[in-house]
Amino acid sequence: MSSVSGYLRRIHSFLKACARADNQSGGAPHPPSALFYGALKWIDINTVADTGIPVSNVSQKPYPEVTGYCIPTLLNFGRTALALRFARWLISVQRVDGSWADPSGEAPYTFDSGQVLKGLLAILPRLPEAEDAIRRGCEWMLTQIKPDGRITTPDRGSWALPGGGKVSDDIHLYVLEALRGAGAHFNEPRYFEAVERALAYYSASPGLVRFDTLSHFHAYVIEALVDLGFRDLALQGMGEVERFQKKDGSIPAYPDVSWACSTGIAQYATIWYKLGNREPAEKALAYLSRIQNQSGGFYGSYGPGANYFPDEEISWAVKFSLDAYYWHIRTAFDAQVGSFPDTIEKGDGRFQAVLRGLGDLSGFRVLDAGCGKGRFARALLDSYPSADMWGVDISDAMLRHVPPGIKTKQGSLLNLPFGDSCFDRVYCVEALEHAIDPSASVSELCRVVRPGGRIVIVDKNIQCKGVLEIEEWEQWFEQGEISILLGRYCRDVRSECIHYGEKPEPDGLFIVWQGTRTSHE
Repeated sequence: MSSVSGYLRRIHSFLKACARADNQSGGAPHPPSALFYGALKWIDINTVADTGIPVSNVSQKPYPEVTGYCIPTLLNFGRTALALRFARWLISVQRVDGSWADPSGEAPYTFDSGQVLKGLLAILPRLPEAEDAIRRGCEWMLTQIKPDGRITTPDRGSWALPGGGKVSDDIHLYVLEALRGAGAHFNEPRYFEAVERALAYYSASPGLVRFDTLSHFHAYVIEALVDLGFRDLALQGMGEVERFQKKDGSIPAYPDVSWACSTGIAQYATIWYKLGNREPAEKALAYLSRIQNQSGGFYGSYGPGANYFPDEEISWAVKFSLDAYYWHIRTAFDAQVGSFPDTIEKGDGRFQAVLRGLGDLSGFRVLDAGCGKGRFARALLDSYPSADMWGVDISDAMLRHVPPGIKTKQGSLLNLPFGDSCFDRVYCVEALEHAIDPSASVSELCRVVRPGGRIVIVDKNIQCKGVLEIEEWEQWFEQGEISILLGRYCRDVRSECIHYGEKPEPDGLFIVWQGTRTSHE
């Protein structure tokens, strides 16, 4: 069976689960991984050709704000080509003054511009030409931050809510992470000073985290506080939200209504995951999986009296649901860190396979992709102390256990935080199975290896699936499947079953694949 057909078969099985699911909140949830595949399907179907993501399935005007902050989300799931497409369109529609407009293309918005900047900063390592657009956008944003720190916007025509409500200025906190990131990239103290001024202004507001507006906008404020380091304030706000969460995982769109805003629930799930409070986050994600439409999208709101896009599948609900799913996976490893081993016996067949496949590492730059606690990297460094050893893992908690002498970065196999051809050797042990999209992950592993460098992958055989309990997103592989994926980028691809632990002979559970990187052309 080819790798492509195997991947499509898995997608098909998940989408069948979506189709069977009841879209009402009382129905049984389908697996969160099915929510993920459905949401990506919605983006693929609704993306406006050669532009970006639209407002909704009804209004097909491309929306710069949502297109911008979808770019980091797409990168987290290995959708690099689409992220690049979006970024190039956003650069093309930047206004002369450096701002970006609402979907009409006429009125500039500070909030929308900040979300575009988030996307361009995320894609910058792969799209250097975005640098000029980022700088121009930041310079325009400085003009909207007043001396007292208040952030203004030239237009508010799109900020009206049903029933006469208004969107609070407080959501502008959600643009500051982009300005701070640009400050770090350009080494520009004016950007940092503006961020600090704005934070001082907004953090002094006594009602900043009070849940007294649409959950979607309240969540913007809380997530901004988390990302900007105001954890205690964020915990205070989420403590109030948790009191409103119902048994089915939903949260009312306002404290005094019974209907729910899908986007707000997805955002709250992500915030709870980031704060390490997985129980309410998991309940919220399960609720989202119940209400997801068969198209893969979400109406803006659900329930009696719902008035926030109740009949349109809005694009930002899809984006934030994907974010919640990413953090569902990421924090699962944080929660299970104690069950992962710290060491590997040097006689273990998995270590021996890595050692043989990589060859002499003296003076080489080596990446352990999905390193966990760094047990393989530690053992390799013992054998080759002159190697420049790196580890990357999705879990911050895992990385805190990596021993000294090994440099680390947080990241995933679908979005390795390194440039092309950075390493002489790359290996990946029992991590590809967690990567959602094996094809994109193998592409990433090969991207960061120089031509002539070696790649080794060790993972589990699908023929043995069922012998171990696994996560719902985990995938095991046919031997030929990974060989084909490696063969797109490598020569001399080989694979074999290997022994492990105290077993003297292979029993079929583990396979090693290896190859030598060909030219990047």
